[in-house]
Amino acid sequence: MLNPIKSHITILQQEGYSTTRFLKWWIRHPFTYMISTKKPLVYTPKVKRLINLSYIIFGSLLIFSTLNKILFVTPISLLIFLVEPFIFIFVAIIVITPFEKIHRRRTIRRIRKEILANQNLNVIGITGSFGKTSVKDFLFTILYSYQETLKTPESYNTIFGIAKVVDFELLKRTKIFICEMGAYIRGEIAELCRIVPPKYAILTAIGTQHLERFKSLKNTTLAKFELIDSVDPSHALVNLDNSFIADRLTDPKYHSVKTYSLFNPKADFFVEKYSLSPQGLSFTLVHKDLSYSYTSTLFGTSNLYNLAAAISMAMMLKVPKAIISNQVAKISSSPHRLELKKINKATLIDNAFSSNEEGYATLINDLSKLPGKKVLITPGIVELGICTVEVHQKLGQLSSSVFDKFILVGKSLRTLSFEQGLNSSPNKSVTYTSNSTNLWPLIEELSNDYDWILLENDLPDTF
Repeated sequence: MLNPIKSHITILQQEGYSTTRFLKWWIRHPFTYMISTKKPLVYTPKVKRLINLSYIIFGSLLIFSTLNKILFVTPISLLIFLVEPFIFIFVAIIVITPFEKIHRRRTIRRIRKEILANQNLNVIGITGSFGKTSVKDFLFTILYSYQETLKTPESYNTIFGIAKVVDFELLKRTKIFICEMGAYIRGEIAELCRIVPPKYAILTAIGTQHLERFKSLKNTTLAKFELIDSVDPSHALVNLDNSFIADRLTDPKYHSVKTYSLFNPKADFFVEKYSLSPQGLSFTLVHKDLSYSYTSTLFGTSNLYNLAAAISMAMMLKVPKAIISNQVAKISSSPHRLELKKINKATLIDNAFSSNEEGYATLINDLSKLPGKKVLITPGIVELGICTVEVHQKLGQLSSSVFDKFILVGKSLRTLSFEQGLNSSPNKSVTYTSNSTNLWPLIEELSNDYDWILLENDLPDTF
């Protein structure tokens, strides 16, 4: 699109309205007005206020300069507004900030009061560096046939997103509200727990995703555990196989926290055995020395973790075992999260929504066990901060013996580091393509020659 003010507000929204992160983008992309809008601008009330106020500020400046005969201001203001409108947007942000803070506090008080007034409502908070949306969707599929259940849609995991769901979708008859909780800094999840006080909590994983924002894994761990600290420990469920979580559990105050795992019998819920195929998963989950068998059309070990978390929480809620088994068989992939699509002779693994180090490595390992020619399309993982080079070199090494062809999206520190990791296999085919390229015609072409195509991550416009 060619619309400077709309383009700049789109980037600003994708960066969480952080002017600092926007300026970093602008330094890398000065005078950029055409963006692909892979993630289109959402016209929230805040966006509408910013756009309208930017126009008002611009118009007021023109009127002021005309009335006071400061004639040179008019063409300069017009040029700035047409070429770099973010200056007016930033002024608008300064103007509305006091209102935003007041509105935020009022929203928290109002929604909290509404949630607490519904005494029959059980709120389940879900957070984690990755996996939280899939676990939320899987758990909803299990629970909605058992009791009146509501979930936050898509990635509505901020205060105003959650408030919108409560205002328009939460009913008095609703018994379970599954609430995804996201964060980039410490304190954000605690704030979400204040607006929607959870009774149960799930922590899926802690990893390097968004490390650039959190600055350290210690900060990430403390931020995610804000959810666990907000509920009775016996109502919390965490992934015991995650080393950062396991280390934190050594604190005596977490001794009654419930755990899930693959193959670790020390966990309260653990997968005893499983089989993986292009048709899906078959596995056995053990709880209190009883074994329960399940089948699913989902693909990959990462989804096995997500299923284990959802089933374990359903058992904690005392959902009948027959309902759990029937509903697990109905669970489908969340969009662009390990979603299988058959294209000509190939099976496309669409994992374009986002990427993380652990899930990426697990998926590479899964594919190493399956026959056929394989191609990987990836721009790498974003927001890894100082770990960018190390992580991508490691992933390149892991991938080198699994894939026959590599298509790297954009020449960046991420993809160049990934290619360095491939150097152990110099005969591998490596090509680069632009981030703005429409990948689907390429995927269609590749599907005639390859058995597996992995689309791992899709960069937003900010990259």
